[in-house]
Amino acid sequence: MVALFGCSHGTQARSTGPAGHFPPDRTVAEPAAVSVHQLTAGEVLFLRHCAGCHGAGARGDGPVGTAMGLRPRNLRQAGLFPEERDPAWINRILHGRAMPVFFQSSQTTVTEREVEEILQHLRRFPTLPWVDIDRGEKVYDLLCLSCHGVYGRGDGPLATTVAVRPRDLLTPPYQQQVTDEILFQRISDGHGAMPGTADVLSVEDRHAVVRFIRLLTPGYESYDRYCVGCHGNHGQPVSREILDLLGQADTWEPPPSLDKEFFRTHTDEQLRIGIRRMLTLNRAPMPHFAGELTAEEVRQVLSYLRTLPPES
Repeated sequence: MVALFGCSHGTQARSTGPAGHFPPDRTVAEPAAVSVHQLTAGEVLFLRHCAGCHGAGARGDGPVGTAMGLRPRNLRQAGLFPEERDPAWINRILHGRAMPVFFQSSQTTVTEREVEEILQHLRRFPTLPWVDIDRGEKVYDLLCLSCHGVYGRGDGPLATTVAVRPRDLLTPPYQQQVTDEILFQRISDGHGAMPGTADVLSVEDRHAVVRFIRLLTPGYESYDRYCVGCHGNHGQPVSREILDLLGQADTWEPPPSLDKEFFRTHTDEQLRIGIRRMLTLNRAPMPHFAGELTAEEVRQVLSYLRTLPPES
């Protein structure tokens, strides 16, 4: 279904107040509600796990691939995914293959702002309610991602089809100004062009979505794009069981767990050095999805890709 949070009212500033102040919505006429749309399970999985490299349109033009100097395959090539080859594709996606990446200064520039954003995100790890966040992410993916996008930037696949651009939920000014109570109320009752969800979501699910929205920061986006493949969603690296499955148990040393003890024994400057090093080292991005996706979920992604119009 459509986005769960208030859509923004265009890109032109209308407030005469201080920077970061969002004017009351009553200054703008209420837009008509947008049509209800629910992404398929395969489309959701593709957008969250694959689009960073392969692009939202599966043409191989994702921002992560561009930053790394890669040329991911255009997945809309005719005849690329015949059903009889599903087992081979599932094995390749789950178990991956090494993809050495050589960062060049001309391809990517690590700014101190990016380093600080990732550092701030990491520092939250030991205190975050991961059970609620994971629950909220699942609901967000099904009901909000189509308009608000994977990272809440208002750039979902339906964002350009609605009369009013969906709100960018990631910006710090918005996150700082809007309270949990306001977010919950907008999720429940709707806001502007966005319908309410009180009749389709439990109170617990709506609170969980608020928790996930609070995770959305520029640091979270960078971590999810560049770090999660080794460090895991919660700062817990790939398990020994998965390494055994991949045949890497004796050749790869997992990174440390990003828990309270880790942060107690590492200063911010040590973490900054590690972040800079991580962002500039040669490494293999997203070598596998074992532990994140199941074989059935990969089948759902393949089924979704088959629905896309083929291109030469």
